[in-house]
Amino acid sequence: MPGSDLMSASGYTFIAANWSHDAATIRAVREPVLIAEMGLAPEQLDTADGHGAFHILVYDSAGRPVGTARMQPDGRIDYVVVLRPWRGYTVGSALLAYLHHIAYARKIAHIWAIAPQSARRFFEKNRFVTSAGAAPEIDRHMQKYTRAVSKPGPQPAAMH
Repeated sequence: MPGSDLMSASGYTFIAANWSHDAATIRAVREPVLIAEMGLAPEQLDTADGHGAFHILVYDSAGRPVGTARMQPDGRIDYVVVLRPWRGYTVGSALLAYLHHIAYARKIAHIWAIAPQSARRFFEKNRFVTSAGAAPEIDRHMQKYTRAVSKPGPQPAAMH
């Protein structure tokens, strides 16, 4: 598997990918989801790839790529993608945790995403909060999800 920064969890291997080296693999994972399932145009996906974006690839125990994510230097998460057969096995949550860890290391105050409202449960389960109202530039079926970046690991319980 390509990449220099490895993290393994539950039989999956997460790597900090490099767009110039791993573009074909990243595209092979994200296109079935973002283009075929969600109907995005390929040119929408490639515009931000070469501008300091941080990429992650996830491989299963057989070495097959099964997920990917991309985050911009300002903390904006462009996508978290898991191929259909591997959904429901916490791969997406692990990708968000990895992005949170990277944001912490880079001293980014918040990570955020604009995603379909149908993703609300996924983001809330991963400690993201929704904005009070949708921004004018966001489609009415989309929502902004934000999470403050704090030290990774277990957090103390909130006092009530």
